[in-house]
Amino acid sequence: MPTNDYSDTADDYGRAEFTGTMYLAFRDVPWLISQHAAGGRALDYGCGAGRSSRLLKRLGFEVTGVDISDAMLDTARELDPAGEYLKIEPAHLPFPDGSFDLAFSSLVFFEIPTVAGMTEAAAEIRRVLKPGGVFILLIGAEELYAREWLTVKVDYPENRDCKSGDAVRVFLTEVGLELVDYYWSDADYRKAFAGAGLTVVRLHQPMGSPEDGYPWINEHKVPPFSIYVARK
Repeated sequence: MPTNDYSDTADDYGRAEFTGTMYLAFRDVPWLISQHAAGGRALDYGCGAGRSSRLLKRLGFEVTGVDISDAMLDTARELDPAGEYLKIEPAHLPFPDGSFDLAFSSLVFFEIPTVAGMTEAAAEIRRVLKPGGVFILLIGAEELYAREWLTVKVDYPENRDCKSGDAVRVFLTEVGLELVDYYWSDADYRKAFAGAGLTVVRLHQPMGSPEDGYPWINEHKVPPFSIYVARK
């Protein structure tokens, strides 16, 4: 099961606009999708309050958002009454094989406590992709828990010298929310993709620039996020 319970924070989390460090997580997503995925049906896996689903809709996709949290889904439906948001069990999708052109998952897989669990989720996502379909996974980079960032605070004892599979802690200053995640190495993410039968065709790690308009601390030196593009 994922590490965090959003039942008391779903509304605030869903309504917040990611800025600062979190801005970099989504800044390049439209460009990446334009390079690797055609329009059609999209799955937002772990949609939360629907921020990514609404982004995919603006990019021209017919979107289905899925999540395990009733509270998050309630917020998603309130913010997007015309959207399609469904509750699922972890790593179980109620769709036929080959239903989607694109699957997208943002800031979800690092809540899964084992590589086997990530592999299971990725394999289920692969099942519902059409032949040649694309899975884009947005996640924390290896450096996320080891640096000082503008609006993501990671200075916790458990984050020091963490190794792949360890629980780590972050504080999102934009929403005043502390979260517990798992630190996974690039090698373990790639292991999960390979075990699921997906081929990583690109790893994009967005970095800050002066044009972003933020007084970056380390974001312009090392990437806080990783975006994997994998193909069925």
